[in-house]
Amino acid sequence: MVNRYKTVIFDMDETLLNSRGVRAIAHEWAYEAFRKTLRHYGLSLSMTEIDSLFLAPLHSDGEAGVRRFCNKFGLDTEEFWARREADVIEAKIDAMRTGEIKLCDGSEAIINYLSGQFYLAVVSDSQQACVDYALAHFHLKHHFKIWYGRSSDLVSLANRKPNPYYINKVLSELNMDREDVMLVDDSMVGILAANRAGIDSVLIGNADKGIKYESEPTFFVHNIGELKQVI
Repeated sequence: MVNRYKTVIFDMDETLLNSRGVRAIAHEWAYEAFRKTLRHYGLSLSMTEIDSLFLAPLHSDGEAGVRRFCNKFGLDTEEFWARREADVIEAKIDAMRTGEIKLCDGSEAIINYLSGQFYLAVVSDSQQACVDYALAHFHLKHHFKIWYGRSSDLVSLANRKPNPYYINKVLSELNMDREDVMLVDDSMVGILAANRAGIDSVLIGNADKGIKYESEPTFFVHNIGELKQVI
């Protein structure tokens, strides 16, 4: 299967970057950033309330979910979202700088292995500023031909996976045929985006073939190092 593909697109969070952090609570840096945003408005929510009132609607409904949250608390949606984005970007970059967020085990090695054999790209639902910083901070930038995070404006939430918007941008800018491109992702949302873009995909860490997935990946691997077996 060597040289079957020409381009490998990587997801970032939990694929290349362990953004869960090193603390006992996963993504605690992100909760702290959101609490900072809330304090500006004189609000205080528990982690459970943040999950149910903000994160769940954000993930399921994007802009509409954010607007429902803001309406519930009487907030100006655009102003709130701009502040939230600034706070979370600052917190994530600081977490990478201080070592709370590190590369996933094996990700640097596989990037070094694939570099030079394939065009490498990143498509992430994280903000563009965070993707830029991650690739520079971990000295990976020179391996990648192109990388996309999402814009921080509210309407850009519609372009998150499973929308293949950014995958299609990579295909267009690299002038790649779809059969020559593979996406590597740790989530089924990413796999669905790949299928909607008409490209092959690898799902990391959920290699249970007894599970019926909404959108089947082309390959399953247990960890990123196993990419060598399928590319």
